[in-house]
Order: sequence, then C-alpha cells, then structure tokens
Amino acid sequence: GGHASMPHDSIDPIPVACSIVTAIQTMVTRRISVFDPAVVTIAKIAAGTTNNIIPETAEMLGTIRTLSPERRAMVARELKRLAPAIAEAHGCTAEVQIDEGFPVTICDSRAVTFGQSVVEETFGEAAWLTMDNPVMGAEDFSYVLEKVPGAMFWLGASEEGSDWRQCCGLHSNHMVLDESVMARGAALHAALAERFLNEGFNA
Repeated sequence: GGHASMPHDSIDPIPVACSIVTAIQTMVTRRISVFDPAVVTIAKIAAGTTNNIIPETAEMLGTIRTLSPERRAMVARELKRLAPAIAEAHGCTAEVQIDEGFPVTICDSRAVTFGQSVVEETFGEAAWLTMDNPVMGAEDFSYVLEKVPGAMFWLGASEEGSDWRQCCGLHSNHMVLDESVMARGAALHAALAERFLNEGFNA
C-alpha cells in the first residue's frame, strides 16, 4: 500500500483486480465452448478504507456456474492459472480459493417425461412449460439426483397478470411471489408420488 498521491511508490491492487475481472470474462468467451458453457461472475470487490490510501490488498468474491462437472473443473484450473499470472505481471501476488458448492443439477430424461405427463393430466397441457435454456442456478437437490434418477421442476409463482418471462429474477428485491400457487404445488407433489408408486417411470 501507499499514499494515493504517489502510486509509483507502491503496488496498487485495485487495477490488478480490475484486470483479473476483465481477463476472466475474456477467458469465458475464448477458452470455453458455447456448447458446454460456463458463467463466472465476480459479485464483490473489496479494497481500501478511505480516499487517499492505496490499499495493501484487494479481495474479490464470485461464483462459477456450469452445466457439467468437467467444465467446472476446467474453469477452476483456468482461474488458478490466470489470476496469479496477471498479478505477477503487475509485481504482486494472487491467491485463488475455490469452495466447491453444490454439484451440477442433471435431470433424468425419464423423470422429465414422467413429470410432464402428470402435470398435463392434473392441470392441463397449458400448465407445462419447457424452459428455453438450461438454468445455471445452484441447487442442493443435485445431491439427490446424483444418487437417484429424478428431475427438478419449477412451480410458476409470478404475480397474476404479469409476464413471467419479463418479471424480475431470483434474488431481486422487486420479486413478488403469488403464494396461492402453493396449493397447486402440494397437489402436484401428491399426484407425482401416487403415479410413481403405482406405475413408476413406465407410465
């Protein structure tokens, strides 16, 4: 660290952190296939305490999301190579710590077909919507799917009259849930269990 008026007498970690963030996004677009994608988001950068002191360190926090375990491992390797190399080029060091979160959520195709059949029989064909793209959200249910064939469905809970494709997303402070859908969710769980116990995936 050092005085903000004399940056040449110290090593400023803030531009280094910014360079790493930019390089990460370049890595995502140039090292990763669009057919097995990844999302790497730096959601927090913390450095310094006031306006006239160059801080000693900078800390970045973020998340990695992928659609396969292999891609997740590749991204981790690349980050551990990339950040220290950029830091070294600026005369400082970087440490990458990756805490492995939930596994990738992978649905069994039989369970998806089974679920669609139950939803349409219970609530009508219009009640089933197939999402346009996979979702990168993390989910602890993935531990179950690693051991038991199954699938995860989302229960639509957007406010009545709103366009669910345009409404605010998860973790938004503007999100409004229509709690009346909980009864449909409970009914669906019961219908899924009853059908599976009687017929299994072969219904």
